[in-house]
Amino acid sequence: MVLAHLKALETRGDPAARRLWKWRLVRGLYERGFDAEDVRQLFRLIDWLMELPPALESAFRQELDAYEEGRRMPFVTSIERQGMLRVIEGVLRGKFGEEGVQLMPAIRELNDAEKYDTVGQVIATAATLDEVRGACAEAAAPAPRRKKGSNGKRGSSKA
Repeated sequence: MVLAHLKALETRGDPAARRLWKWRLVRGLYERGFDAEDVRQLFRLIDWLMELPPALESAFRQELDAYEEGRRMPFVTSIERQGMLRVIEGVLRGKFGEEGVQLMPAIRELNDAEKYDTVGQVIATAATLDEVRGACAEAAAPAPRRKKGSNGKRGSSKA
């Protein structure tokens, strides 16, 4: 964070250089292996320190979105996740009444925006509460580990 502050001071009159440094700092958080929540918290500080003009902010956001999509780690704040949970709870209540709302503790335990989105999509199309329970159980299950291919690397054995 000291580097972010120093670069913010250094690039005060040079928005293009500031955008470059902001990108380097944020990308570095991902590449150093910080978990999603740490990246979000540190990003907030970097974003505050290194404010960009609207056009450069838009370009920065597009670059960040493309990078995150490639890493499969979308930037979803804790406030946005809470909003997702409120919507899910409202849809459950509307479709299935209080019995549906009883699934909320299990859904909260998923603690992942992508899983909330998946379960929310199932809720929207589900005809029965059992379909929703199944989606919750599937989302909560650990991801299967990929086996090593014949090339000694994880994943496909194709080059």
